[in-house]
Amino acid sequence: MDDEATSETLIVEGRTVVTAETVERPPSERPAHDSINGIADWMIGPARRITSGTAAIDEFSWRLYAAGLPLLRVSLHVGTLHPQYLGAAIIWWRDTGRTVRIMIKHEMRDLIPYEVNPVLRVREGGETLRRRLDEPEAQFDFAVLHELKERGATDYLALPVGGVYGPSSYMVTYVSDRPGGFSEGEIADLKRISELLSVLVDMHNQKHIAENVLIAYLGPQTGPRVLAGQIRRGSGEAIAAVLWSSDLRGFTKLSDHVASEEIIAILDRVFDAQARAIADHRGEILKFIGDGLLAIFPLAAFEGVADAAMNAMAAAHEALAAVHAVEHASLGSESLKMVVALHYGTVIYGNIGAADRLDFTVIGPSVNRPTSGRQRRFRARVWRRAAIVGAA
Repeated sequence: MDDEATSETLIVEGRTVVTAETVERPPSERPAHDSINGIADWMIGPARRITSGTAAIDEFSWRLYAAGLPLLRVSLHVGTLHPQYLGAAIIWWRDTGRTVRIMIKHEMRDLIPYEVNPVLRVREGGETLRRRLDEPEAQFDFAVLHELKERGATDYLALPVGGVYGPSSYMVTYVSDRPGGFSEGEIADLKRISELLSVLVDMHNQKHIAENVLIAYLGPQTGPRVLAGQIRRGSGEAIAAVLWSSDLRGFTKLSDHVASEEIIAILDRVFDAQARAIADHRGEILKFIGDGLLAIFPLAAFEGVADAAMNAMAAAHEALAAVHAVEHASLGSESLKMVVALHYGTVIYGNIGAADRLDFTVIGPSVNRPTSGRQRRFRARVWRRAAIVGAA
């Protein structure tokens, strides 16, 4: 599901969609002449060396236009695996000269019924959809058609694209603004060339899914390391970092008399509060442990020890304030109490575990100090002093 099914009132940047990438090819770099056969050769050859899926669709669209197809817009719609997003749409517009990749949040799926959702009808139902927009009896049964009509569109064609997930893994749409729309021959060409899209889309989508999953479970610094090949057990490196260990006070007692669904909801909000603060100050969460977490602020990301320590300190203050402000019916008038312990030292950062079940984490004496330090109630003035001493 994506913006193809929605009206502009449902598309809210940051709330239901997020712009992830924009490509704007200079006019001098746009192909001037091409052919359907030439595009087919390009798709199974040079196109596979393009590292960005957005850039690949951008060039694909300009090549189709250079081959004489009367295109106003081309869009590709794919599903993904991501804790926040259900899929992505890559949209090329001839009149703006831009191609944009937007990520679609999970909340969007429930907003549009199947009958008026072209993405679901094509990707799940396997339909081919065509709507002539310049005829007296034009059918405007999808919200996007009204918007396309306002921009001068005359014809809309949506096709299923086969791939690794089945015969309708993806959806591609072609929109014309030529009076009379697409000819039958042009539609045949578009269907033929679309069958080759899986060569490009499978490659880029699988890469994005691998990145999404690794970053979601390992973090934005650790995930790419594993994807790049750092996967052997025992491999690691010594790094200097400020270590963060935190947990909630009295949470075991709370979980004894609160439903599990409510406990999960509270923990999610607690972890969100900490994750935002840690990420904003260039730290990375390594793992969640019950109601606590372990994070690092690698010295390599900062301008010296003092900078790393003060960022970790600022993150701790922000997280404590945010967690204290968490409200839930199960808590009544009480506020959540959290302890954060910080320590600076050198750790081994790498793969540890069983032969076929690994964890990419940190080990060493420095890791144990903040963990054991959680037993003490660090107050703000103690944290500040510890950061300054650690930075000395």
